[in-house]
Amino acid sequence: MIMNLKTVLLSAPVCAVLILSASEPLPVKPFSEWRLPKGWTIRDQQLEHRFTNWSSASTVLNVKKGGIYRITFNYQTPGAAGTPLKLQIGGKVSAAYPPTEKTSRATVYFHADNDGECPVSFLAEGKKPYLLKLGAVQAARMSESDLKTVQLNADDGPAAFRVMKGETLQTIEVRDHIDAGSAWLCRGDGAKALRSIEIPAQPGKTYRLSFWAKGSPGTFQAGVDGGWVPNAKHWNVRQVKRISGKWTRYTLEFTYPTEEAYPYLKRRLAGCQFSIPAGQTEFLLKDLTFEQLP
Repeated sequence: MIMNLKTVLLSAPVCAVLILSASEPLPVKPFSEWRLPKGWTIRDQQLEHRFTNWSSASTVLNVKKGGIYRITFNYQTPGAAGTPLKLQIGGKVSAAYPPTEKTSRATVYFHADNDGECPVSFLAEGKKPYLLKLGAVQAARMSESDLKTVQLNADDGPAAFRVMKGETLQTIEVRDHIDAGSAWLCRGDGAKALRSIEIPAQPGKTYRLSFWAKGSPGTFQAGVDGGWVPNAKHWNVRQVKRISGKWTRYTLEFTYPTEEAYPYLKRRLAGCQFSIPAGQTEFLLKDLTFEQLP
């Protein structure tokens, strides 16, 4: 479904991830109590690491089995070029965030498989030296009502998306959109693929993905899937959309399958995908909303 900019008015600009009052804050240890290998320092209430070799800084969160949790943090990786910052939860890599010269606010959601201590590690890796900065780490346990609507916005930087191929994702200020603010910009002659952070989803529930986009005239694919797990039957839904140089609001509705149909969806997470074909040199994306329908 496509609605013209003239006929659709959105509400006030949103934050990067909508935070509702029902969430339960989870204590996070101060950096002085983290496991910090040689080369990590605490400066001005943030962690700093001058990367030369693989390293990680870690802590633990106390979680309850079956709970859905959110971790948010600030990060900056001057000089990292194409190297992502990886976040490992419970011994598995849960997210990878694009390099950024400026401070960006990042988010990760995860489903707790066990009670007790859950290790959380930030991984520094790459092929050349750079500076990694981390700060303002917060955690919360989410209620189901908190997760009926999740919104992503470019005002907090590039961390909501990662480019899988093509040039690095950027955020820019836009003045030709009805709400102004920031948008994600992906440029390059080759094919490009954007993938969002994973967002909690409930089996059997119907959702609507909505967003604004504009770019080089042509088509692109918008979709949602349940992530990738080895040796598993995978679920996804995709639609081809037409795009032009004018901001347009798009929607995609779908039902998140049950675990009986796709056992790996016990993770209860979904990711949004945008595939732009070769030859479309510019793609802009703004105000992504993932909402559960009645």
